Amino acid sequence: MNQNTRVVLAVPDLKLREILAYLLRAWDYEVMTIEEGVNVVEYLKNQNPNLIIIDASFGNKTGLKICKAIKDDFLTSYTPTIVLIDKKQLRRDLLSIEQGVDDYLIKPPDPIDLEIRIVLALRSAAHHFNANALTRLPGNKLIEKALMEKIESKVAFSFHYVDVDNFKSYNDKYGYIRGNEVIIETAGIISKNVKMHGNNEDFVGHIGGDDFVIITIPDKAELIARKTIEDFDYMVYGHYSQADIKAGFVRAKDRSGRIANIPLMSLSIAIVNNTLGEISNLLELMDITTELKRYLKGISGSNFMMNRRTVDKGVNGRKDRA
Repeated sequence: MNQNTRVVLAVPDLKLREILAYLLRAWDYEVMTIEEGVNVVEYLKNQNPNLIIIDASFGNKTGLKICKAIKDDFLTSYTPTIVLIDKKQLRRDLLSIEQGVDDYLIKPPDPIDLEIRIVLALRSAAHHFNANALTRLPGNKLIEKALMEKIESKVAFSFHYVDVDNFKSYNDKYGYIRGNEVIIETAGIISKNVKMHGNNEDFVGHIGGDDFVIITIPDKAELIARKTIEDFDYMVYGHYSQADIKAGFVRAKDRSGRIANIPLMSLSIAIVNNTLGEISNLLELMDITTELKRYLKGISGSNFMMNRRTVDKGVNGRKDRA
């Protein structure tokens, strides 16, 4: 029943690693191993495993710091993490364990304990994660939780609602496989720009389909939006035929079901900053967001708009690229 459940082993002791790998395969898990020197966080981003078992001594005894880095990155923070640790280090680093891991076992772990801890960790992750299956970004429940925490704490925050315009028409013409590729690349662009231009505490979520959210701080909002639009406008041309690029549109069904000339995909980003007026609940936030989205839909090309009523045209306008 564990087939296709992938467990990463970051264990420097070769003998212990071989024993753990043998047990995991006997329990029908797919085993992936990491050697010391590999960037664990980047590895997890690329491989999207279901769980990681990491030795506290991994990476020249920086295993606990790696665990914290896993939890600090929104793309890996919901990957269940079990750390293997010796009793002496457990007493010394108990606080670090509480901050960075989901569970721990004393080395060498008892096989029965290990099997139970893995099952519980995976079950808990399945219940709480609610990630989007395609992009692995946090889904609706975690988005709502993150927003409520910001609203209730009354800290300054900036909420971005990111929508891919004309995606349905692209999907209808080019097929869902290529449509999925667009969504995955868009998720990567958003995540990259939040990581590069935002803060460690920022959040990226995937509502579903072609809708994403970003939670950052007001000072970072405009730069993230500009860079995201710039990268999206550059990326999107690689997904169209030369004929469609030259025409500037695709022939596809519009929302009424009629064949029409539908513009190429673009990006609309509605930005709501709570510094411009207190937002006390999610309904207020979504009311403002919906108003901004409605306005943006009437403007061609990629744009972002803040709730101060200013609009910024996409920095890489389509006419400049045709």
